[in-house]
Amino acid sequence: MLVLLAFLVAAVVWGFFHANPHAAPRRRLLFCNALIVGLALAGAIGCGLPLHADALARHPDQRFMSVYLAIMAGGSALMILLIAGGLLRNLLLFRRR
Repeated sequence: MLVLLAFLVAAVVWGFFHANPHAAPRRRLLFCNALIVGLALAGAIGCGLPLHADALARHPDQRFMSVYLAIMAGGSALMILLIAGGLLRNLLLFRRR
């Protein structure tokens, strides 16, 4: 499952940068992409760390499963936020005219 998650995250990241609007000003586009990626990473960490800490507090003998669940939740949050940010960027911020 981790290999599948890694493949899906790679595909979403590739799609995010591959779908950059071509007519957008480079500086604004770079700032927007950095902001979206930063927020997605913060959301992934914010989703995964509390889940991992809570799982370790409840079942300290099942460390692997809590790490696995935290990685899966963080990766899923990263993908969802990158997709939503890319749609927001392409459909609202840098609209085709």
